[in-house]
Amino acid sequence: MTSNRAQFTIKWTEVGNRMHEVSLKEGELGMRGKIIQRECKTQFISYKFKFIAPVLFVILVLTACRFGEERYELTSYIGKSVEAFEKGTGADVELGSKDVYIMKGVVQVIAPGGDINSLTLLSSSTDYTVHGVKIGMKLKEAETLLQEVYGKEISKTVDADNNSITYYYLGQNKKLYITYDTQEEVSEISYYNIKSAEGDEETNINNGELMMMVGDTKVYYNEAMVYLKSAEQNYENAYSQDIWDVDIYGNGKTFDLLLKDEIIKQITELKIIKDQAEKQGIILSEDEQAAAKAYAKEHYEGLAVKDIDKYFITEALLQEVYADNILAEKVFERITINVDNYVPDETAKQITVQHILINHKGNTASQEREQAYQKVQNLWEQAKETEDFRTLAEANSEAEIIEYTFGRGEGPEEYSDSFEQAAFTLKTGEVSNIISTDYGWHILYCVTDFNEDATIQVKEDIIEQRGNKMFAELYSEWSTEYDVVVNNEAWNAISFKE
Repeated sequence: MTSNRAQFTIKWTEVGNRMHEVSLKEGELGMRGKIIQRECKTQFISYKFKFIAPVLFVILVLTACRFGEERYELTSYIGKSVEAFEKGTGADVELGSKDVYIMKGVVQVIAPGGDINSLTLLSSSTDYTVHGVKIGMKLKEAETLLQEVYGKEISKTVDADNNSITYYYLGQNKKLYITYDTQEEVSEISYYNIKSAEGDEETNINNGELMMMVGDTKVYYNEAMVYLKSAEQNYENAYSQDIWDVDIYGNGKTFDLLLKDEIIKQITELKIIKDQAEKQGIILSEDEQAAAKAYAKEHYEGLAVKDIDKYFITEALLQEVYADNILAEKVFERITINVDNYVPDETAKQITVQHILINHKGNTASQEREQAYQKVQNLWEQAKETEDFRTLAEANSEAEIIEYTFGRGEGPEEYSDSFEQAAFTLKTGEVSNIISTDYGWHILYCVTDFNEDATIQVKEDIIEQRGNKMFAELYSEWSTEYDVVVNNEAWNAISFKE
């Protein structure tokens, strides 16, 4: 592990939100690769000083919903109550002896203290599964499923008296025993939770490996994976799995490594803010706690059983994640409540213009240039008379984009300053003279010289930026009080290309 004192400014990446849908086909690292680089770099830079609690977009983010036959998958019931097991699986178990519940010939459940510690599928079980393996399944098929979860078995034990062989698997803080009969068919499955060793600081049996520490706060594998899997799904939905190998900064650091760094920073910020909230007496109200609980319940019920088991996800963990985010948002609002919210109209003013572009081909002496100029003159005459400039532009412009909304200093980057200057001289309904840029000749039409909705949005953005800056400065002071220790080996072992 390496230790670094946290000195971060707020840099909350709004994963998957407001992103353009751009895909990268196999081997296509030309223009589309550049598009992805530009879009992703813009994504990271634009939120560098923006604090956004991800309550609105973290919900329902690990893979697939639980439905259909997955209700019969039993791996997720370790640690849950017998009542929850019966409700979720449809099983009807009876108390046989102390802490042992049985559905005759089908399943046996051991639940010391009321929470399930082990499950055994018996010979008459036909519907229930453990990691997809069911009674009667052939050895070869079962091995294939289990190797994906555990790798190779730890040992094999032959029972000559019963003509059976039992395979023993260990992993993910669970023990699994699969017994096969003489026909190499599964005859019994036993699935156990391993109790954590006293004083184990590196691995928590129920939470996975220790990933990082922020001050005295420990962050384990399962919490880290909630954030990582959320980000992974959002980015893959927008860009496909090819995104992970893209080097958006050109410094040899692929996107998967960059995203891990961002997640580490996000978690660091949350934990520091949570600790500061406690020091300042900022706590969640009953309604806010109820909201966190509701978010967690919806999230958990939407997860695939395989993800719950693989990443040690519990409803209690998700409730803590949502509570942390709601609390962070509350602290942000409390700190920035008095930010200056006055923004003059002239500062935020936005205009909307439409334009027609006719390329001049770049050759001052060509016949094509003369023809192009004659065309733009004819269009200019029509533009001054028409009541539907957009239709004229859509039928004749050689530009892909017809309409722009912008403020001072924010005109279209692809055109010269003359485009913006001409636009700001126009009043609503006016048509410009023919203006020239490197692309060709333009005719501008002013849709409105004061776009009220866009101006209001810009004002809100400016006020938000002021709040972000205020909070970032305070957070920077807070962060110097905390040592952040990161288990780099554990983070590096996580792959987005499974």
